Amino acid sequence: MANSTLGQGETADRSAALNDRLDPLVFDLTAEEAQLVSAAASLIPALSANAEKADATSRLPEDNIDALRNAGLLRLATPQTYGGHQVGARAATAIAAEVGRGCPSTSWVLVVYYSAAIALWLYPDEVRHRVWSQDPDATVCGSSTGAVPVREADGGYVLTGRWGWASGAHHATWAILDVVAQAEGPAPDRGVALVPMSELSVEDTWHMTGMRGTGSDTIRAEEVFVPKEQVVLMSQAAAAARDNTQALAPVPRPQGLAGALAAPVLGMGMAVYDHVVAKLAEGRPLASSVKLHARAIDAPGVQANIADAALLIDSAVLHAARSARAVDVATRTGTQMSPLAVARIRIDAGIAARHIRHAVDKLLDVGGASRFAESSPAQRIWRDLGTATRHPTFITEIDREQYARILLGFNGQ
Repeated sequence: MANSTLGQGETADRSAALNDRLDPLVFDLTAEEAQLVSAAASLIPALSANAEKADATSRLPEDNIDALRNAGLLRLATPQTYGGHQVGARAATAIAAEVGRGCPSTSWVLVVYYSAAIALWLYPDEVRHRVWSQDPDATVCGSSTGAVPVREADGGYVLTGRWGWASGAHHATWAILDVVAQAEGPAPDRGVALVPMSELSVEDTWHMTGMRGTGSDTIRAEEVFVPKEQVVLMSQAAAAARDNTQALAPVPRPQGLAGALAAPVLGMGMAVYDHVVAKLAEGRPLASSVKLHARAIDAPGVQANIADAALLIDSAVLHAARSARAVDVATRTGTQMSPLAVARIRIDAGIAARHIRHAVDKLLDVGGASRFAESSPAQRIWRDLGTATRHPTFITEIDREQYARILLGFNGQ
């Protein structure tokens, strides 16, 4: 247990020890947030036991959703007014990282639900009341793979179209969908529509090698009416954010939350580390034509790889913690994050993902080919990691160009 100091003079509960790798994220959380992190860690055995089922069925088992609900983790972004937690970015990242140690897909869906729920603060109070007043555990998924034109109607809009890569759609209560109004006019106005999942259908399109359990299938709408207040156009969003500065202050704004997707990746790295180290500690023989050591754990080269992997994982956590802290500071002070800060968050996410990939490669190099047996969780996590870290959030080849231009004073030109 690390010497974590909780906010407001609270003392950490030693019986609910926090993962010391996550100290940069948890060292000054409130007592309530630290308890949620511990609750997430307590789910690891059950989530791990269900991970193979999630991989095989391409969706999360109901038991996983029930576990998140019972632990209060579906309320991370729910306003306190409706019985939620309104946790900050650091707490959400630490919670999702712990969940990721048990099941990467569950962690990914949890982050999507958290981030999408944060976006509800762009909507009027009446919409948030509509979502959470009867169900504080209501979940929101989203898809921004391409804006679909909407048709104006009396009192709102009519949606017909398809939205892919909708992680968590099978268990979501609501969906936020990318739309565009006046698509044929001189100035199309993009926006987001909030739609009950009960009025949508889900197509089976998610056939991937990794992250199968996220169930990131395609959402479909057929002549679905959406009230005007449940559609926020980008031309209105900036004004809405300014008008609701005080209301937005208790939770992170959508700005900069791309970094939250690094949390499941952190969990994957820690899970593979724990698995490989446990196998080495059991005395796995060193399979080599050079018989210098009977056990792999006694070989200096193996030890060096373990140390390198640990440092890479720690470095990834530090990058994620820096991003999460930046979001929390902006939230607390009610300030808009600068373009440089937002660009740095995207770079931090990409670098963290690359560090975890490198760490896992080092771990599997000394874990042996048996880690790729179908019975080994390491091969599933390896597939999940390879898929997740190709998400656009982690493509540093693009993000570092933008980062460099800002650093060099090009001002986005």
